[in-house]
Amino acid sequence: MRIRIWLQATRPQFFVVIMLPVFLGSAVAWYDNKMFSLYYFALALFAGILCAAAANVLNDYFDHLNHSDIFNTDPLTPFAGGSRMIQNGILRAKQMRNYGIILLILAVTLGMFLVWARGTPLLWIGFIGILSAYFYSAPPSLHHLGLGEITIALNYGILAVAGAYFVQTQTYSITAFFASLPMAGLAMAILYINQFPDFEADRAAGKKNWVVRLGREQARRYFNYMILGSFSVILLGIGLQQLPVLTGLAGFALPLGFKAMHILQKSYQQKHELIPAIQATIVLHSVVSLWLIFAFLLS
Repeated sequence: MRIRIWLQATRPQFFVVIMLPVFLGSAVAWYDNKMFSLYYFALALFAGILCAAAANVLNDYFDHLNHSDIFNTDPLTPFAGGSRMIQNGILRAKQMRNYGIILLILAVTLGMFLVWARGTPLLWIGFIGILSAYFYSAPPSLHHLGLGEITIALNYGILAVAGAYFVQTQTYSITAFFASLPMAGLAMAILYINQFPDFEADRAAGKKNWVVRLGREQARRYFNYMILGSFSVILLGIGLQQLPVLTGLAGFALPLGFKAMHILQKSYQQKHELIPAIQATIVLHSVVSLWLIFAFLLS
Protein backbone atom coordinates (compact mmCIF):
# COMPACT_ATOMS: atom_id res chain seq x y z
CA MET A 1 0.00 0.00 0.00
CA ARG A 2 2.80 2.42 0.95
CA ILE A 3 4.62 1.70 -2.31
CA ARG A 4 1.48 2.56 -4.26
CA ILE A 5 1.25 5.91 -2.46
CA TRP A 6 4.84 6.81 -3.34
CA LEU A 7 4.20 5.79 -6.93
CA GLN A 8 0.99 7.81 -7.18
CA ALA A 9 2.83 10.85 -5.83
CA THR A 10 4.98 10.86 -8.99
CA ARG A 11 1.86 11.05 -11.23
CA PRO A 12 2.83 8.01 -13.33
CA GLN A 13 -0.11 8.56 -15.70
CA PHE A 14 2.04 11.23 -17.36
CA PHE A 15 5.20 9.10 -17.74
CA VAL A 16 4.14 8.19 -21.28
CA VAL A 17 4.97 11.78 -22.29
CA ILE A 18 8.67 11.16 -21.53
CA MET A 19 8.76 7.47 -22.46
CA LEU A 20 7.54 7.84 -26.05
CA PRO A 21 10.23 10.38 -27.07
CA VAL A 22 12.89 7.98 -25.77
CA PHE A 23 11.39 5.22 -27.92
CA LEU A 24 11.30 7.64 -30.86
CA GLY A 25 14.94 8.69 -30.49
CA SER A 26 15.95 5.03 -30.39
CA ALA A 27 13.85 4.28 -33.49
CA VAL A 28 15.51 7.13 -35.39
CA ALA A 29 18.92 5.76 -34.35
CA TRP A 30 17.95 2.41 -35.87
CA TYR A 31 16.64 4.14 -39.02
CA ASP A 32 19.84 6.16 -39.45
CA ASN A 33 22.51 3.71 -38.34
CA LYS A 34 20.93 0.30 -37.63
CA MET A 35 22.21 0.64 -34.07
CA PHE A 36 20.32 -0.41 -30.95
CA SER A 37 21.46 -1.41 -27.46
CA LEU A 38 18.69 -2.62 -25.18
CA TYR A 39 20.93 -1.97 -22.17
CA TYR A 40 21.52 1.72 -22.95
CA PHE A 41 17.92 2.14 -24.08
CA ALA A 42 16.68 0.87 -20.68
CA LEU A 43 19.08 3.16 -18.81
CA ALA A 44 18.03 6.21 -20.86
CA LEU A 45 14.36 5.37 -20.36
CA PHE A 46 14.78 4.97 -16.59
CA ALA A 47 16.77 8.22 -16.35
CA GLY A 48 14.00 10.07 -18.19
CA ILE A 49 11.29 8.61 -15.95
CA LEU A 50 13.27 9.51 -12.80
CA CYS A 51 13.68 13.08 -13.99
CA ALA A 52 9.98 13.40 -14.86
CA ALA A 53 8.96 11.86 -11.53
CA ALA A 54 11.21 14.28 -9.63
CA ALA A 55 9.75 17.23 -11.55
CA ASN A 56 6.18 16.12 -10.75
CA VAL A 57 6.85 15.60 -7.03
CA LEU A 58 8.73 18.88 -6.64
CA ASN A 59 5.99 20.66 -8.57
CA ASP A 60 3.45 19.43 -6.00
CA TYR A 61 5.69 20.61 -3.16
CA PHE A 62 6.29 24.10 -4.54
CA ASP A 63 2.66 24.48 -5.65
CA HIS A 64 1.76 23.76 -2.03
CA LEU A 65 4.13 26.50 -0.85
CA ASN A 66 2.77 29.09 -3.30
CA HIS A 67 -0.80 27.99 -2.44
CA SER A 68 -1.88 27.29 -6.02
CA ASP A 69 -2.94 23.73 -5.14
CA ILE A 70 -4.62 25.06 -1.99
CA PHE A 71 -6.59 27.64 -4.01
CA ASN A 72 -7.57 24.88 -6.44
CA THR A 73 -10.47 23.43 -4.46
CA ASP A 74 -12.02 21.54 -7.39
CA PRO A 75 -9.11 20.06 -9.37
CA LEU A 76 -9.57 17.86 -12.43
CA THR A 77 -7.49 15.05 -10.94
CA PRO A 78 -5.79 13.09 -12.49
CA PHE A 79 -5.48 15.57 -15.36
CA ALA A 80 -4.79 18.81 -13.50
CA GLY A 81 -4.32 20.10 -9.97
CA GLY A 82 -1.40 17.88 -8.94
CA SER A 83 -1.44 14.58 -7.08
CA ARG A 84 -3.17 16.15 -4.00
CA MET A 85 -0.98 14.04 -1.70
CA ILE A 86 -0.27 17.02 0.56
CA GLN A 87 -3.75 18.53 0.37
CA ASN A 88 -5.39 15.20 1.23
CA GLY A 89 -3.05 14.62 4.17
CA ILE A 90 -1.52 11.46 2.68
CA LEU A 91 2.06 12.80 2.67
CA ARG A 92 3.54 15.79 4.46
CA ALA A 93 5.08 18.65 2.51
CA LYS A 94 8.53 17.84 3.90
CA GLN A 95 8.16 14.22 2.75
CA MET A 96 7.29 15.37 -0.77
CA ARG A 97 10.29 17.72 -0.83
CA ASN A 98 12.70 15.00 0.32
CA TYR A 99 11.19 12.48 -2.07
CA GLY A 100 11.61 14.84 -5.01
CA ILE A 101 15.25 15.52 -4.11
CA ILE A 102 15.99 11.78 -3.78
CA LEU A 103 14.48 11.12 -7.21
CA LEU A 104 16.55 13.97 -8.63
CA ILE A 105 19.76 12.58 -7.09
CA LEU A 106 19.00 9.16 -8.59
CA ALA A 107 18.44 10.78 -11.99
CA VAL A 108 21.75 12.66 -11.71
CA THR A 109 23.61 9.50 -10.70
CA LEU A 110 22.24 7.51 -13.63
CA GLY A 111 22.80 10.42 -15.98
CA MET A 112 26.44 10.75 -14.97
CA PHE A 113 26.95 7.05 -15.63
CA LEU A 114 25.53 7.49 -19.14
CA VAL A 115 27.82 10.49 -19.71
CA TRP A 116 30.80 8.39 -18.61
CA ALA A 117 29.75 5.42 -20.75
CA ARG A 118 28.56 7.19 -23.91
CA GLY A 119 30.35 10.53 -24.02
CA THR A 120 30.52 14.04 -22.58
CA PRO A 121 28.32 15.61 -25.33
CA LEU A 122 25.45 13.99 -23.43
CA LEU A 123 26.27 16.14 -20.41
CA TRP A 124 24.53 19.30 -21.59
CA ILE A 125 21.25 17.43 -22.16
CA GLY A 126 21.37 15.99 -18.65
CA PHE A 127 22.37 19.34 -17.17
CA ILE A 128 19.42 21.15 -18.75
CA GLY A 129 17.07 18.30 -17.80
CA ILE A 130 18.05 18.31 -14.13
CA LEU A 131 17.93 22.10 -13.81
CA SER A 132 14.54 22.13 -15.54
CA ALA A 133 13.14 19.43 -13.26
CA TYR A 134 13.99 21.52 -10.21
CA PHE A 135 13.53 25.10 -11.35
CA TYR A 136 10.36 24.44 -13.30
CA SER A 137 8.64 24.95 -9.92
CA ALA A 138 11.35 26.12 -7.49
CA PRO A 139 11.78 29.91 -7.16
CA PRO A 140 12.39 31.75 -9.35
CA SER A 141 10.27 29.16 -11.13
CA LEU A 142 10.34 28.91 -14.89
CA HIS A 143 6.56 28.95 -15.16
CA HIS A 144 6.47 32.19 -13.12
CA LEU A 145 8.86 33.63 -15.71
CA GLY A 146 6.60 32.53 -18.58
CA LEU A 147 9.09 29.83 -19.64
CA GLY A 148 7.24 26.75 -18.41
CA GLU A 149 5.71 25.89 -21.78
CA ILE A 150 9.05 26.23 -23.59
CA THR A 151 10.73 24.12 -20.88
CA ILE A 152 8.23 21.29 -21.38
CA ALA A 153 8.61 21.40 -25.16
CA LEU A 154 12.40 21.35 -24.86
CA ASN A 155 12.68 18.56 -22.30
CA TYR A 156 9.83 16.28 -23.37
CA GLY A 157 10.51 16.75 -27.06
CA ILE A 158 13.83 17.93 -28.44
CA LEU A 159 16.17 16.88 -25.61
CA ALA A 160 14.47 13.54 -24.86
CA VAL A 161 14.71 12.44 -28.49
CA ALA A 162 18.25 13.79 -28.92
CA GLY A 163 19.41 12.13 -25.71
CA ALA A 164 17.95 8.75 -26.62
CA TYR A 165 19.50 9.02 -30.09
CA PHE A 166 22.92 9.93 -28.69
CA VAL A 167 22.89 7.10 -26.17
CA GLN A 168 22.59 4.69 -29.11
CA THR A 169 24.84 6.37 -31.68
CA GLN A 170 27.14 8.73 -29.72
CA THR A 171 26.28 11.49 -32.16
CA TYR A 172 23.42 13.87 -32.99
CA SER A 173 21.22 14.00 -36.07
CA ILE A 174 19.14 16.55 -37.97
CA THR A 175 16.61 13.76 -38.62
CA ALA A 176 16.22 13.20 -34.88
CA PHE A 177 15.75 16.95 -34.44
CA PHE A 178 12.90 17.09 -36.96
CA ALA A 179 11.35 13.96 -35.45
CA SER A 180 11.40 15.61 -32.02
CA LEU A 181 9.51 18.75 -33.06
CA PRO A 182 6.00 17.21 -33.18
CA MET A 183 6.69 15.67 -29.76
CA ALA A 184 7.73 19.07 -28.44
CA GLY A 185 4.61 20.77 -29.76
CA LEU A 186 2.18 18.13 -28.50
CA ALA A 187 3.84 17.89 -25.06
CA MET A 188 3.51 21.65 -24.78
CA ALA A 189 -0.14 21.38 -25.85
CA ILE A 190 -0.84 18.92 -23.01
CA LEU A 191 0.58 21.33 -20.44
CA TYR A 192 -1.14 24.30 -22.07
CA ILE A 193 -4.66 22.90 -22.11
CA ASN A 194 -4.25 21.75 -18.49
CA GLN A 195 -3.66 25.38 -17.52
CA PHE A 196 -7.24 26.34 -18.44
CA PRO A 197 -9.01 24.45 -15.62
CA ASP A 198 -6.30 25.66 -13.20
CA PHE A 199 -6.59 29.28 -14.37
CA GLU A 200 -8.25 30.78 -11.28
CA ALA A 201 -5.95 28.98 -8.82
CA ASP A 202 -2.82 29.82 -10.82
CA ARG A 203 -3.78 33.49 -11.09
CA ALA A 204 -4.54 33.71 -7.36
CA ALA A 205 -1.14 32.15 -6.58
CA GLY A 206 0.68 34.57 -8.87
CA LYS A 207 1.68 32.00 -11.48
CA LYS A 208 2.54 33.69 -14.76
CA ASN A 209 2.07 30.90 -17.28
CA TRP A 210 0.90 31.80 -20.77
CA VAL A 211 -2.80 31.23 -20.09
CA VAL A 212 -2.69 33.53 -17.04
CA ARG A 213 -0.69 36.17 -18.92
CA LEU A 214 -2.95 36.14 -21.97
CA GLY A 215 -6.28 35.45 -20.30
CA ARG A 216 -8.33 32.41 -21.23
CA GLU A 217 -10.26 34.03 -24.09
CA GLN A 218 -7.15 35.13 -25.94
CA ALA A 219 -5.04 32.13 -24.90
CA ARG A 220 -7.37 29.52 -26.40
CA ARG A 221 -6.36 30.36 -30.00
CA TYR A 222 -2.67 29.60 -29.32
CA PHE A 223 -3.59 26.01 -28.54
CA ASN A 224 -4.63 25.68 -32.20
CA TYR A 225 -1.19 26.83 -33.30
CA MET A 226 0.48 24.18 -31.14
CA ILE A 227 -1.64 21.37 -32.60
CA LEU A 228 -1.47 22.48 -36.22
CA GLY A 229 2.19 23.44 -35.92
CA SER A 230 3.05 19.96 -34.68
CA PHE A 231 1.64 18.42 -37.85
CA SER A 232 3.09 21.13 -40.08
CA VAL A 233 6.67 20.35 -39.01
CA ILE A 234 6.14 16.73 -40.08
CA LEU A 235 5.27 17.92 -43.58
CA LEU A 236 8.23 20.29 -43.52
CA GLY A 237 10.56 17.45 -42.51
CA ILE A 238 9.25 15.28 -45.33
CA GLY A 239 9.63 18.14 -47.80
CA LEU A 240 13.23 18.67 -46.71
CA GLN A 241 13.84 14.90 -46.97
CA GLN A 242 14.69 14.69 -43.28
CA LEU A 243 11.71 12.50 -42.35
CA PRO A 244 10.52 9.34 -44.13
CA VAL A 245 7.34 9.76 -46.17
CA LEU A 246 5.51 7.28 -43.92
CA THR A 247 5.61 9.80 -41.05
CA GLY A 248 3.05 11.85 -42.98
CA LEU A 249 0.38 9.28 -42.15
CA ALA A 250 0.41 10.71 -38.63
CA GLY A 251 -2.04 13.20 -40.14
CA PHE A 252 -4.78 10.60 -39.75
CA ALA A 253 -4.72 11.46 -36.02
CA LEU A 254 -5.55 15.11 -36.72
CA PRO A 255 -9.31 14.67 -35.99
CA LEU A 256 -8.35 14.19 -32.33
CA GLY A 257 -6.66 17.57 -32.48
CA PHE A 258 -9.70 19.16 -34.09
CA LYS A 259 -11.88 17.68 -31.34
CA ALA A 260 -9.68 19.18 -28.62
CA MET A 261 -9.51 22.55 -30.40
CA HIS A 262 -13.28 22.69 -30.86
CA ILE A 263 -14.05 21.89 -27.23
CA LEU A 264 -11.50 24.40 -25.94
CA GLN A 265 -12.80 27.19 -28.18
CA LYS A 266 -16.33 26.57 -26.92
CA SER A 267 -15.81 25.62 -23.27
CA TYR A 268 -12.60 27.39 -22.26
CA GLN A 269 -14.24 28.80 -19.11
CA GLN A 270 -16.02 25.59 -18.10
CA LYS A 271 -13.62 23.41 -16.17
CA HIS A 272 -15.34 20.03 -16.29
CA GLU A 273 -16.38 20.38 -19.94
CA LEU A 274 -12.67 20.48 -20.81
CA ILE A 275 -12.04 16.88 -19.71
CA PRO A 276 -12.72 15.36 -23.19
CA ALA A 277 -10.39 17.97 -24.75
CA ILE A 278 -7.60 17.16 -22.30
CA GLN A 279 -8.09 13.43 -22.91
CA ALA A 280 -8.04 13.95 -26.70
CA THR A 281 -4.79 15.93 -26.46
CA ILE A 282 -3.08 13.22 -24.40
CA VAL A 283 -4.27 10.49 -26.78
CA LEU A 284 -3.19 12.61 -29.77
CA HIS A 285 0.35 12.83 -28.37
CA SER A 286 0.46 9.06 -27.88
CA VAL A 287 -0.98 8.18 -31.29
CA VAL A 288 1.34 10.53 -33.20
CA SER A 289 4.35 9.35 -31.17
CA LEU A 290 3.59 5.69 -31.81
CA TRP A 291 3.07 6.24 -35.51
CA LEU A 292 6.35 8.15 -35.85
CA ILE A 293 8.14 5.32 -34.03
CA PHE A 294 6.64 2.68 -36.33
CA ALA A 295 7.24 4.84 -39.42
CA PHE A 296 10.97 5.01 -38.70
CA LEU A 297 11.16 1.28 -37.97
CA LEU A 298 9.16 0.37 -41.07
CA SER A 299 11.13 2.73 -43.28
